[in-house]
Amino acid sequence: MLDTHYDLLTILYYCYIKKDFSYIEKIKEDFKNIDGVIANLYFMEKERMIEELGIEEFDVYEMFKISTNLAKEYFKDNKIIFSIEGCDYIEDEQELENLYKLGLRNILLVWNNENKYGSGNKSNKGLTDLGKSFIKKAVSLGISIDLSHMNKNTFWDTIELLDELKSKGQEVKVLASHSNSYNICQNKRNLDDRQILAIKKLNGIIGLVSYGPFIDKDEKDLENNYLKHIKHVENLMGIDNIAIATDNMDFVEDLLKEDEDISLYKHSNIKDRLTRLLSSYYNKEEIEKIMYRNIEKYFEIQN
Repeated sequence: MLDTHYDLLTILYYCYIKKDFSYIEKIKEDFKNIDGVIANLYFMEKERMIEELGIEEFDVYEMFKISTNLAKEYFKDNKIIFSIEGCDYIEDEQELENLYKLGLRNILLVWNNENKYGSGNKSNKGLTDLGKSFIKKAVSLGISIDLSHMNKNTFWDTIELLDELKSKGQEVKVLASHSNSYNICQNKRNLDDRQILAIKKLNGIIGLVSYGPFIDKDEKDLENNYLKHIKHVENLMGIDNIAIATDNMDFVEDLLKEDEDISLYKHSNIKDRLTRLLSSYYNKEEIEKIMYRNIEKYFEIQN
């Protein structure tokens, strides 16, 4: 199983600033049950960063360098794709290129807040001129554009830009790393059918996320409803364009002492439990595609 959204880099950086790496041993044990992750370093509004991590000044390059080096040290047996969620504090296109040289391969332009490049769900604004230029640079470097967290205006502005770049012969990688079907669960972080079909047109991938509030608003019958999301998106996009995400937030409870995580699966149990669930509808080859092969192929990960 290859998880398309897990905040591993943020966890590692938090352990670094606290000078306590004991929690990493717990993650390493769980990682024996999965193939790998798209490892995320997240950035939010300054107030939230101070509240959650105690960080007031953000040097994205230095944070990324430290956390990715730790990932390479501690998780060398897993397949790791490096990602940044919320590009608020990336200064410019040159810094983006420097981050690419360190291994950055996926970006979420925004978290829920508005930033200089675009907007998440706390705003109705769309992609800014800086955002358009930033995405063009990312595409030219071969970085995947992750559409999760964008509000609809930023989403459609980005789709229009990516369609234009693709029509000019550029190779475009597009991902919605942790989103489900709005048709099934009316959460503003989910994608409606028109959005899903737009991602299909670009031959992108959607990581169906096993996070309770994105599966069912009342968090009832989560496994069966999660399968409904997978089947619905697969029916729209095809078997080769879907994957699995957890957005597992165990570390928030364990390290930051906040609200209890409400993910359907943990890395310790997802492989067996999800395989059993998918077996009720998909064959072995299809399950392998959903669980890890589609993402491996998309990011050209060698076995």
